[in-house]
Amino acid sequence: MTPDGEESLRTFIAALAELRARVGGPSYRELQRLNPERLRTSTVHGMLEGERRRPPSWPLVDAYVRACLAHGREHGMRLTDDVEAFVGEWLARHGSVAAAMSRGPEPQDEVEDSRPLILGGGTPPVRGHFSGRHELMEELDAKMAAQTAWPVCLLGPGGHGKTQLASEYIHRRSSRYTTVWWIRAEQPSLVRTDLAALGRRLGLDLGEPELVAETLSLLQEDSAWGPWLLVFDNAGHPATLVPPLPRGGSGHVLITSRDPAWDEVAVPVEVGVFQREDSVELLTRRVPGISSEEAAQVAEELGDLPLGIVQAGSYIKGSGLAPGAYLALLRAQPGRMLEKYPPVDYGSGLASAWNLGFETLAQSHPEAMRLLQRCAFLRPESITRGLLLQGALPLPGEPAGVFRDPVLADNAIRTLTRYGFMRLAGRGTVQVHRLLQSTVKELLPEEERERVRHDVHRLLAGADCGDPEDRATHPRYAELAGHAEASGLAGCTDDDVRAFVAKLVRYFQQIGDGDGAERYAGVALTAPPAPAGDGAPQRTREPAPARPARRGSALAREMEHDDWTRLIYQISTGDCTPVVGAETSRQADARLRALSWEWAGRLGYPYADAWNVESVLDFAMTLPDRAAMAEEVLAALRGEAERPQEADDPYAFLAKIPATSYLTTCYDDRLTRALLQAGREPVVKVPPWRPELLVATQPVVAPTPERPLVCHLAGTYDSPDTLVLTRGDRLRCMRVEYGRWSADIIGALVTYPFLILGYNPRSASYELLMSLLSGITAPKRNIVALHDPDPGGMEATAKEYNLARISRQNMRAGVYWGDAREFIRELSHRLEPAG
Repeated sequence: MTPDGEESLRTFIAALAELRARVGGPSYRELQRLNPERLRTSTVHGMLEGERRRPPSWPLVDAYVRACLAHGREHGMRLTDDVEAFVGEWLARHGSVAAAMSRGPEPQDEVEDSRPLILGGGTPPVRGHFSGRHELMEELDAKMAAQTAWPVCLLGPGGHGKTQLASEYIHRRSSRYTTVWWIRAEQPSLVRTDLAALGRRLGLDLGEPELVAETLSLLQEDSAWGPWLLVFDNAGHPATLVPPLPRGGSGHVLITSRDPAWDEVAVPVEVGVFQREDSVELLTRRVPGISSEEAAQVAEELGDLPLGIVQAGSYIKGSGLAPGAYLALLRAQPGRMLEKYPPVDYGSGLASAWNLGFETLAQSHPEAMRLLQRCAFLRPESITRGLLLQGALPLPGEPAGVFRDPVLADNAIRTLTRYGFMRLAGRGTVQVHRLLQSTVKELLPEEERERVRHDVHRLLAGADCGDPEDRATHPRYAELAGHAEASGLAGCTDDDVRAFVAKLVRYFQQIGDGDGAERYAGVALTAPPAPAGDGAPQRTREPAPARPARRGSALAREMEHDDWTRLIYQISTGDCTPVVGAETSRQADARLRALSWEWAGRLGYPYADAWNVESVLDFAMTLPDRAAMAEEVLAALRGEAERPQEADDPYAFLAKIPATSYLTTCYDDRLTRALLQAGREPVVKVPPWRPELLVATQPVVAPTPERPLVCHLAGTYDSPDTLVLTRGDRLRCMRVEYGRWSADIIGALVTYPFLILGYNPRSASYELLMSLLSGITAPKRNIVALHDPDPGGMEATAKEYNLARISRQNMRAGVYWGDAREFIRELSHRLEPAG
């Protein structure tokens, strides 16, 4: 590093610390609360107080600066009204520091200058594209420093980067040792060979059997060769590592292994998948031109699996494919794509790493392998443990004790979790990554694949699900329906499975899902009668329902009983995306209309719709002093939005729905505040509806009920440059290309049906919303609550017009006539009997 670069870096870090002081000195934990996706206490500590040889990554600086600004706003210390411009200034400073440092020699990133006297052994990997993993390196460093009596083991599935971590540890910490030796531990013969080679370097002249034992004794007893470090790479089961590992003395033993048994005889360091920020950093560093958003999409598809991320980077860079085209190939041919472009220091791709684990499972834990094979045909997320136990229908073929005995099933799940093939998801559910599912299915011969699939059909059909007309059973049927779709159950010809399908059809009819009922009704109706004959037992079968008629000529209709039934289930499970407008009640509308009349008079608004605050604001933007006028109108609107909420606040109700995403055309933060008051941690985003906003696009997030996405389709007061204010702004926003929007926002638009409320169909915000949703069809029927603020309400002809208009959008919807508060009161009343 040049002196100029070093001084530039010190000045930059000092400025970051000063920014924190200017907003009241929030603790590192508080900054983590404001952006838990990117900021951790250890990360912020390392950035501000650690000994740095290079500038922190821009995504980290960006997250830190935004968190500081957010803390300042929360505590009345607003540093800027233009957040994006402020962040842009920091981006320029970061670029200057990076440029100053690039003129010097390549930084060595925490490496001390002195080297051990003896360094060698087998073939340690060349230090390559190591990225991130700061917390994991800190944990490894601390456990290595604390241990001499016990070995430390980097433990995790194949392809998670254990060997690379061990290599990086040597690279950073080898100066602590006099002797460092790398030992290939996958075979006992290689262990003896590499230890014998170490003995010769230590000056011993013996035959190999005596040489190995004497080498270990010398290390433990002779301090002249210490401190020492022995790395046993890719060790199998502890019992297969011969001779015994050295303990005590002045040295350390570091092991890498996939075998979970090591956590009983060594100090484990669990090596999991990358943090999302590490995946994005590695891909953007290795692939020229890939954006952070595209990198996040690739990482999401690969589940942040380290070896998969490295392969993806090599493939995209080497082939010249666009990231979207790579993802399409990956989904179509996962096994083949996961074998291409393995790292030179690994020798094989992710599919081979998994295959090796599958072979080990088949030999040592066959029941766990059988369970994994069946899970490959279920929906990847939310597989309940109860579903994996055999119900009323026995499974044919080989012994399947794991599907009958809960203890065996729990042991198998524990084994799969420790091998990294399954993840515990809470509430008695597990998850299996969809790419791993595809690989498992590809490895099965066709006949075996169909047999395993049929086992899954019988597990589903034998599940205790009750009467589909009992609303209490609907959550169970919803779970089974998802797995039925994933396993291809509609094509099964088994009599017992068809009886279950008949129940499934009745469930779809109960919740008003005509498409689902029709998809399965043909299977139920073609079920053959049970064989009859003298003495043959007559099986009682579930009667097949009549094929449902399609109710589709008018896509939109007034809400009916089945709409309410389905909606009650959706808001209890979070299977909907609330879409919120500003007109939440007639009282709020009246106040807005009065405000609009007042401003229309002050501005000389010349048109008849002086009640329409959006039109008045649009007119204000045409005046000579439009900026000042618009700012005053917006300040008045913001003041109205910040009024204390009434007792029956719709936002408080919406915040209790466990949805993963919310959409709104409101400028204010009432929805965000309600979510925070409900104990949730929302992530706020604005779609880039004009090119200038693309520069500040935030990282893609994976929203959850605890950390939902709140997407402001028309901008937000907190970022004035994002506001959709004028008719011209709305036209530009309506013409937005969805390809510019991040995957999480697109997911909010297409994953779940909409619950739309708070809109007057004559308002500009409703026009904007319907234009943005044009052509987007959610998988189930949407719910739309509309009201007319006029005292007389909406006439019948107007209702017919609005139903037809929604239908023209190709949107299936049940429509409620009334404001948001009236709608929620009605919904709450209907919830009482169900509660």
